[in-house]
Amino acid sequence: MKNSKTSNLLWTAMLLVFIGLAAAALFVWRKTGPAEEEAAAPAAASTGRVTFLMEQQWLIKLKLAKAEEATRAPQIQSTGRVVPVPSKRAIVAPPVGGILQSGTMPRIGQQVAQGQLLATLVQTPTAGEVAQIQAANNQVQIENTRIEAERRRLAQNEIEARARLEEATHDLGRSQRLYEKKAYSAKALESDELAQKVAASQLEAIREQIRALQTLTPPRATSGSTYEVRAPIAGTIVNVSKATGEQVAPGDAIIEIVALDTVWVEAPVFEKDLGRLARQGRATFTTAAYPDQEFHGRLINISKVVDEQSRTAKAIFEVPNGSEQLSIGMQANLRLDAGSEVQVLLIPREAVLDNEGKKIVYVLLSGEEFERRDVVLGDEYGGQVAILSGIKAGERVVTQGAYQLKLQELRPANAGAHTHEV
Repeated sequence: MKNSKTSNLLWTAMLLVFIGLAAAALFVWRKTGPAEEEAAAPAAASTGRVTFLMEQQWLIKLKLAKAEEATRAPQIQSTGRVVPVPSKRAIVAPPVGGILQSGTMPRIGQQVAQGQLLATLVQTPTAGEVAQIQAANNQVQIENTRIEAERRRLAQNEIEARARLEEATHDLGRSQRLYEKKAYSAKALESDELAQKVAASQLEAIREQIRALQTLTPPRATSGSTYEVRAPIAGTIVNVSKATGEQVAPGDAIIEIVALDTVWVEAPVFEKDLGRLARQGRATFTTAAYPDQEFHGRLINISKVVDEQSRTAKAIFEVPNGSEQLSIGMQANLRLDAGSEVQVLLIPREAVLDNEGKKIVYVLLSGEEFERRDVVLGDEYGGQVAILSGIKAGERVVTQGAYQLKLQELRPANAGAHTHEV
């Protein structure tokens, strides 16, 4: 009897342990099993339709735009760069060599006027030039010696001529007194008067030679003269290639000046588009520096040479730049009308997304339902793009918030967790 009671208690204890282990296993399965199965389950195939609640739309400030028809000309697009107009660019290269004097060099970005002093060179002659200077100075010294000897000779001649004049003047005075007393003939008096005039004329001639020699002093050749470098055109300093105190050889470029009131944009145009270009065509340019601002220019030249590798020819456009916002070397994105205007369907460029190599937009079906559409893009017109297929005129596409709709379509459970757009 005792053994039977003990056996019953043992079986009861084992049953309780088994039930406990089963309950624990069930608890663990409920905690982990469904999550693992959910994680392992493949994502549901997308149907292209997305439900996006009004609360979610308000959260991301979703915006829509209507697809509208408009008349536009076909576009040629390219990417070019800003270059200076050749007639408005000057590279300053002095014809003499020397050392740039301190305190005279301009800075990059400085505005200069035509004829303005840019730099001063202290000329430093070469060995050959030094020899020429020395030879010239030797010749000057010889000439100065000759002039000095001539001056001394003329000074002595002046003394003698002055003495002769004084003697002739004295004789003339004596002859006049004797003539008045009728003790001297008129012919003899005339001879003394002539002698006195000749002596005075000789003295004046000698003095004239002396005055001429006083102004005749040959200059000595020097090796420390300066040369002023002046701006050939008005414009902006865009490059300074030499520094104060640096040696400059004849013909070395030291400064580059560009007038930026007008610039050129050089852009490649594909060979297939050359026939569509109009000579009077107007082009529109945008830049990375000023993405919301458009610049306009006119076509002035198309190269007659097509590059063998790229199959493009270079087109040059003249662009007014009074504000000087366009800088040399800046990249410019070009849009150019090519051909007659046609009817196109336009939507904002920001509505278009990339999706596995395709272009897509999200179209509003109802208040909280949207549909993904594959679209084929045409030409761009500023912030708008032409749609060749995929949507119809009057349909509304999502602009701000299109990326969140794409996330909602891919992972509905994560909708609203991403807010890339504001």
